[in-house]
Amino acid sequence: MELSGDALALDNVAEEVGVHYQTVYRWVRAGKLSADVVDGRYRVMRVDLDAFIDARRTPKRPRPPGGPRLQRAAETMHTALSTGDESAARDLACALVAEHTSVTDLVQEVLVPPLQRIGQDWHDGKVSIWVEHRASAITERILGVVAPRPRGRRRGNVMVAAVTGDRHSLATTMAAVALRDDNWQVHHLGADMPPDELVGFCDEHDVDVAVLTLVNSECADVAIATAARLRESGTATVLGGPGRTLHELVQMVRDAALDRTSHVRDSTVAD
Repeated sequence: MELSGDALALDNVAEEVGVHYQTVYRWVRAGKLSADVVDGRYRVMRVDLDAFIDARRTPKRPRPPGGPRLQRAAETMHTALSTGDESAARDLACALVAEHTSVTDLVQEVLVPPLQRIGQDWHDGKVSIWVEHRASAITERILGVVAPRPRGRRRGNVMVAAVTGDRHSLATTMAAVALRDDNWQVHHLGADMPPDELVGFCDEHDVDVAVLTLVNSECADVAIATAARLRESGTATVLGGPGRTLHELVQMVRDAALDRTSHVRDSTVAD
């Protein structure tokens, strides 16, 4: 029996949803469907039923793998990169992305730790330099496969590069991938770029934020001077470095863009 337009008995709910009365009863008992007890019988309000039906029709996005799963994946990735098993490394990366791991988390949690271990092993004389170079090259190709393709309105325009003398292109690729994952339009210029070219590019392309990665410490002075030139020319600039995570880099770029917008707004008001 339907009680009113706003309150329904469980048999009416069952008929409307298309399930057995006992199914609706179990939903109520489990707390999945809100109901009140009136005169000894359950009553479901129309607004609660509508919300319940909408929730059932909208598929929930599966939760991405958690920390333990990513840690195990990093161990597996280390083995694949150390032995040059590119197929295994690529398949693992693609599987994690298919499980809704963000590309930024894939890089930060699954790819970076093995690369750091391989780099340390080379530094300690445990492996040859070609092991490190091969692992880096495989990682570059993996990122080309899983790189996100943002849709809709972008946050803004970002240039990513490393200055003359810093030839570590993988760092620029990782930064570019993470920023695309955060829905930025990225101009990825790669490594070993002359400062004059970087300043000229930003002037010509209306770049909101310039990102300079820094891996080779011998290039720090050049990178710092280039960042200063870019800022003087009106381009907000973020200078990366060892020890910073990609999540930190993304937040720094967001902050730099926000500061730039605030300064533009302030100057417009002043004018």
